[in-house]
This record gives sequence, structure tokens and C-alpha cells, in this order.
Amino acid sequence: HLLLVHLPPSIQLKYGDIFRAAVVLLVGGALSALVERWLNRAAADAMGSRRATTVRFLARLLLYLAIALAFLAAFGVGLSSVVFGSAFLTVILGLAGQNCFSNLIAGIGLILFHPFEVGDHISFVAAQYGVLMPSFPHEQLKPAYSGIVTDISLAYTTLVQSQDGVTMMVPNGAIIQASVENHKKTPRAPFRFRFDVDLAVDADALITALQSAMNRLTDPVEVKLGDVGPSTFAVIVTGHTPSWETDTVKHQILQILIPIVKRLKAVADAGPA
Repeated sequence: HLLLVHLPPSIQLKYGDIFRAAVVLLVGGALSALVERWLNRAAADAMGSRRATTVRFLARLLLYLAIALAFLAAFGVGLSSVVFGSAFLTVILGLAGQNCFSNLIAGIGLILFHPFEVGDHISFVAAQYGVLMPSFPHEQLKPAYSGIVTDISLAYTTLVQSQDGVTMMVPNGAIIQASVENHKKTPRAPFRFRFDVDLAVDADALITALQSAMNRLTDPVEVKLGDVGPSTFAVIVTGHTPSWETDTVKHQILQILIPIVKRLKAVADAGPA
């Protein structure tokens, strides 16, 4: 009311509530930004990752709730009317089926049950984010998105994708319904990939040569036949690695594999001496 004391009575009567609401939004937004900045800098160091995530989420929830109540109060709507009024109940029931409200409830679920924390490397498979299957011969693939979780807000979970470093914001409702793999909770990562080889290549010689060469790697790798087609047969390479960045391991394996396959293919093409 102090901000409106110098306004003419006619303006106060018509626009006083709007001015008060605008002040509430400006002050509330500034306060929210200051609290958010402080929490991002100090909370993680002082409390640890899990508690800091919970505190950030609850602080946002309480701040936004306080701003919403103050905004309504600026228009003369009392707290008792908000809590016990039939209009409030109608609004809540209407919002229950909306995405924004479901994302908020899902965010509370993520905070309560902790399937992952800020800083964890996760992969999730959700029906809402399917990907096209590549045309090159392969086994069944999971349409998973991977990344490091950087924030869990009231509506979105933010992660930085490990493939290209792009920031991805996923609605909490999609995350809580998805299949989530938390790589931080698994010390070693399994990997598996297959490739097709010309049927003219001697399979026994290929498997023996590959397995012998793979034994030189730090971590054990198993090479075995997968299936056979009209003109090719499949070789499957499996193993584990301490890092979830399996591309490096595959690169090392392919450096060994390609020269061996080319040599045996040349022998097959040359035929009997």
C-alpha cells in the first residue's frame, strides 16, 4: 500500500490491485533469482549432491507458492479462501490432468525416491522420445538418451548429453515413467556390438585370430559367432569397461579387427594355392 499512497484515488481504485500484483512478481522474481544463485554456489559444497538437490527443489517450490499466494492476496483473495474455497478445489482438479501439474508431482517423486542425483550419468528409455533404427545390419537397440544430470527443477530434468554435449531438458513426467539406468551405481559398463563378415572368410580362423589379438587388451573381451545369412555371418564382441564411454574401447577393438578381417578376406579371395 505504501507504493500506492502517492497515486490519485481514482487510479488506486481502478489499478491498485494490478500495481500490487506487479510489485509482488518483480520482488518475488528478484528474490527467487538471488536464492537460486546462492543455492547453486553454496548448497552443493555444504550439503552434498543429494541434499543440495532436495533443498533446491523445495526452495523453488516454496518460493513459487509464496509468490502465487502473494499475487492472489494483491487482488484481495485471502489465504482461507484459497485453501478452502470451492474455486480452488476446482482449479486443482482441473490442473491434475495437465502436463504442468503432472510434471510438478513427478518432480516431487524424483526428489523423494532418488532414482538419480545431480551429477549422475544416466540413460533413459521413454516412449515419448523414440529414435529411428539405423539401416546397417545390427542387433536390437534401445532408443536410449544418455547424459549427466545438471538440474532437477519443478518441471524439467536437465542433462548434458554425453554424445554431443547438447543440453537436453526433459519433462519430469516423462522421466518418472521412463526406464532409467544410473551408470554411477554400476562400477563397470558392459558393451556389445556385432559386425558382418563375408561368408567366404574362414570363420574358425577369424575367431581364433580375433580372440588371440583381443587378449592383449586390458579388459577381457569375448568373440563369438552370432548368426549366418545368405552371404555373410555375424561376429559378436562383448566385454566390460570401467568407463561408460565405450566408444574408446570399440575404437581399440576395431583397430585390431579390421586388419585381421582384410587379411583373411584376401586369403579367401586368392583361393587355394
